[in-house]
Amino acid sequence: MTPYEDKTIKDSLREERKKLKDMNGKDKLWYIWEYYKIPIISVFVSLFIIISIASAIYNNRFETALNCVILNSQFTSESTSPDDYFDKGFRQYINLPEDTKIEVNHSMSLSFDESAMSDFTYAELAKLSAMITSKELDVIIGRKDSIDHFGKMDGFTDLKEILSPEEYEKVKDKIYFVTSDETGQKVAAGIIIDEADFEKKTGLLIDGPILSVMINSTHKDTALGLIRYMFGL
Repeated sequence: MTPYEDKTIKDSLREERKKLKDMNGKDKLWYIWEYYKIPIISVFVSLFIIISIASAIYNNRFETALNCVILNSQFTSESTSPDDYFDKGFRQYINLPEDTKIEVNHSMSLSFDESAMSDFTYAELAKLSAMITSKELDVIIGRKDSIDHFGKMDGFTDLKEILSPEEYEKVKDKIYFVTSDETGQKVAAGIIIDEADFEKKTGLLIDGPILSVMINSTHKDTALGLIRYMFGL
């Protein structure tokens, strides 16, 4: 039997402590990472999985009333936030109970200029496309290039179909039309939002924001409520 085989766990721990005691701070970090990185990574991965599962279980307790993505925005105010405008103001406007979620994501950025696209923008586009395909997304607020991109593929609801004639008349000067690549027909794909007013109310700056409702939205009634809230209909 070798001396190593005769060691106890206690002896091994004592030796490890002695090694670490004789090292400086930088060497300690290197030694711990070099010899224990697999257990460390395993712990972090396990924690991530546990937290993700717990978060999913928690979130599944709540029904989602609306899922909105705001594209290519810049946060410009510390006193005003999108949560105040959407989750609080809009929630109160439609009298939505607290156990029902309004999800607003304003962190995504897209570019449709091939020369400017990176791995990040491709990943963001893939993520957004997946949300649309799985019917998770109800509303997009974005620049003209984003609305054109999805509108040409018949991605948006014709607003003439969900607004009443009276409501449509009130916003007709703000309607943004997109021509379908498939049918060649012009569709009332979005409503142009006043840029300065949107920034003032949400703290988000977007170059020429337009609101559009996804054609496969599963919450069109709530999306219509958002239009009425934002445009005073």
